[in-house]
Amino acid sequence: MMTLNDFIAFERKWEGGLSRNTSDSASKTPCPTPFNGKTGWHTNAGITYSVWRKKFGKTNDQRFFSMSNDDWFAVFDSLYYSKVRAKEFHSLSIGLMVTTIAWGSGARQAGLTLQRAINQLGGHVVVDGAIGINTINAANALDPRALFDELVKQRAAFFHRIGKGKNAVFLKGWMNRLNAFTKGFRP
Repeated sequence: MMTLNDFIAFERKWEGGLSRNTSDSASKTPCPTPFNGKTGWHTNAGITYSVWRKKFGKTNDQRFFSMSNDDWFAVFDSLYYSKVRAKEFHSLSIGLMVTTIAWGSGARQAGLTLQRAINQLGGHVVVDGAIGINTINAANALDPRALFDELVKQRAAFFHRIGKGKNAVFLKGWMNRLNAFTKGFRP
């Protein structure tokens, strides 16, 4: 049985560690404090320094470099997990799937994907991207495996729609991550 800690480890593994890649838009706001004799660090495990600073202030740079799972989840929770009301799903797998969609594409896209999946399985919710009580109740009324599988199908279709042109280079990685998530978190 997977846990929230398993999810945190999964996301952190896929996001990687510290980055100072100058081609990343996050490089516009690097941490001013050097780490291991180098400057320009702007992302740690998918959390940008800009977002970190908003949550923890400008006096916690060393903590940014050694980011704990609790600190990582504090950011993740406020921006994604709580935004999609993940705790309200009866199935942790559904809550985490919706959250990982929000992590990659925003809470509104996560809501749209969830609502389309619910309707595809015979539910009747408005497709507006807002995850309200009607969407939560409709999701909870469905078989978690069927809903999870439909969410995966919807997510894969989304990746294939956007994985063209300049994004074509990312499609394989997106699909590998989705397949790994499916393998590890399917109810």
